[in-house]
Amino acid sequence: MKQILSFFLILVCCCSCQPLRQENSYDETQLLMDTVCTIRAGGDNAQAAVSAAFKKVAEIQDAVNLYSDSSTISRFNRAKAGEVVPLDSHSTEILKVALSICEASGGTFDITVAPLSTLWPFHGEESPQPPKPEVIQKTLPLVGYDKLRFSAENQTLSKTIDGVAIDLGGAAKGYAADCAAKVLQDAGVDYALLNFGGTVVAVGKNPNRKDGRWQIGLQKPFNSPDAYGKVLAIEPQNAVVTSGIYQRGFSYDGAYYHHILNPKTGFPADQGLSAVTITAPSALLADCLSTACLVAGSPQAEALAKQFGVSIEIDRTPVPED
Repeated sequence: MKQILSFFLILVCCCSCQPLRQENSYDETQLLMDTVCTIRAGGDNAQAAVSAAFKKVAEIQDAVNLYSDSSTISRFNRAKAGEVVPLDSHSTEILKVALSICEASGGTFDITVAPLSTLWPFHGEESPQPPKPEVIQKTLPLVGYDKLRFSAENQTLSKTIDGVAIDLGGAAKGYAADCAAKVLQDAGVDYALLNFGGTVVAVGKNPNRKDGRWQIGLQKPFNSPDAYGKVLAIEPQNAVVTSGIYQRGFSYDGAYYHHILNPKTGFPADQGLSAVTITAPSALLADCLSTACLVAGSPQAEALAKQFGVSIEIDRTPVPED
């Protein structure tokens, strides 16, 4: 039986013991970065600050959108081997961190997974089914961050063989959340909470708690978005990011296929983990690491978290039977 299990992107939900105070507060939701983005902020200039933050996110989206012909990423993906492609400042900053995680993880996180991800029907296709193994095997030689030549100083990127393509989807949302948070901080808001489809960033102190910490509810895998498996209390200026196999997926011939691919095999990661949550000072770092750790599995996930000095939560909820 073929069945779409979930295409809902918000996997980390924000909750607190009490609702946020309403005085001088403002919240807004927009569809950006291929997900639902919500910002709640408090302060006399909250509305203007939120508007400026969303403008910054839209600017980042234009630069890194894999499906826009005019984006920096699309220009690189169309380039031939050896062609040096100028980068914008946003793509450069993302690549600095993303490539460091590619290397540290040994390729369990790899931004050159694009040729593989485009083979899989994770975008609402009717009656989805997995690509044929021979097609995946033919595509695998195009994957590998070692096929990239990146210069942060010159803001350029090239590839060593034709057909190599990058997808910054596993990093750009975190970067966008970090940039939006900085806009809000610079605008002097009293506090803010950003939820970009499961990427959560806290700015300032929670006005409803004496200790100023924020409570972040982690969705129980394969349950409704408001079913929390655990609640984390995080300090201001921290980010929480979850990667989960229940975000996007489908069942086909009795097997479940999810959207987080193992770059080494071309198939969905299969290490027995249903979700990995990273808490870190940077949403960009947490975004990359959460994917790297989920693909790697234990104990490499714990080792990666320790290497980068971040907190990790691992969920092993099994996939429900049809």
